[in-house]
Amino acid sequence: MVQRVWDEDDPVKPEEMPTVLPLFPLDQPLLLPGTVVPFAAETEGDRNLVDDALAADRYVAIVQPLEEDTPAARSQEGQQGIYSVGCVGYIGECHETDVDRYLVLAGGLIRFRVVGEAPCDRGYRRVMVDYGEFLDDPETVDKDLEFPRLRDLIRKRVEANESDLDLSIMDNMAGTEIVTAIAHAIPLSPAERQVLMESPSLRELEEILLGFMTGPSGSPSFDNISLWRPPS
Repeated sequence: MVQRVWDEDDPVKPEEMPTVLPLFPLDQPLLLPGTVVPFAAETEGDRNLVDDALAADRYVAIVQPLEEDTPAARSQEGQQGIYSVGCVGYIGECHETDVDRYLVLAGGLIRFRVVGEAPCDRGYRRVMVDYGEFLDDPETVDKDLEFPRLRDLIRKRVEANESDLDLSIMDNMAGTEIVTAIAHAIPLSPAERQVLMESPSLRELEEILLGFMTGPSGSPSFDNISLWRPPS
């Protein structure tokens, strides 16, 4: 389990969130509300982004980049293509691990849809975002996401492998942490991870992920990989 890096006693109010955010494209791990991800800022632009975010409200837009061979990515002239839905990360910790390199921990707060880009002359991009589709995220993330079937799959996997992993750590994990842990334990494609990101409600994440894990036998398992692929 990762330690949360934002103040849980200060609930997220979507109407008070900024509508222009610095953009950090992050392939993996997937940031969902209620999870924490690390990322490294190694270029001058990335370090400027982190410095500027820390000097302001600590918010950053975390979005998956598009696969380079997709038509949508090729249509982004001079810019790295990104998916249209991402998650706000709150920078809770930042460490300078080497010369010109930051290691950042960001906690996921609420998802958004990218609706445009804003100018920036600091070597990174800024995006305009809309939270309207995901207003329920802050209330849903810790209250309603038990995901017992996913937790049971993990228990069975650990027991089958005779691992000495302490399963009690799952008791304090948010449902979205369970989802992201499994999503990176099985070989989901970026497009499949994005299906999780764009789930209309966080409550649907369990069924979506179980669908990816269901094989010909009709039973979900870590050993089953769905043959379904989203259209490119």
